[in-house]
Amino acid sequence: MIKFNKVILTTDLSSNADAAAPYAIELARHYGGTVYMLHVFEDTIYFSGDGLEGPNAVDWLESAYDEHERRLKERARTLPTTENVSIVPVMLRGQPASQISAFAKEKGADCIVIATHGRTGLSRFVFGSVTERVMHMSPCPVVTVHPDVIVPERPEMLETAGV
Repeated sequence: MIKFNKVILTTDLSSNADAAAPYAIELARHYGGTVYMLHVFEDTIYFSGDGLEGPNAVDWLESAYDEHERRLKERARTLPTTENVSIVPVMLRGQPASQISAFAKEKGADCIVIATHGRTGLSRFVFGSVTERVMHMSPCPVVTVHPDVIVPERPEMLETAGV
């Protein structure tokens, strides 16, 4: 029997990522599972090109990390859930796709739920697709949610989500 006891909900802390939350919660709800709300802080992007330099760079980077962690915990705390689901915020550092896949393997995750950004053409070529890389690297099924998807009706979730 397929169960969804351990569901990973990825987030880059954008409003696009919020579209995936109801799906992750609903999957976990049926089995009284846990949703690991995972954010990967990619600090290497701050050190390329015209990035940070000098003695204050490390302090600034730690401050940025702390701010991302604060935002992650706040989002996890305000997710609309039911009593059957626990939400666990998780912060990691590194390259998002590889960290998401490694965490899924480490936890024995049943599923990863990830929102797409809906990029096409040149922007997708230039920026790549974390979602696509996760799908190729993942040790478990991956559910992708486009940010424009309308959440199916389930009154108890929709009311608390403000939808």
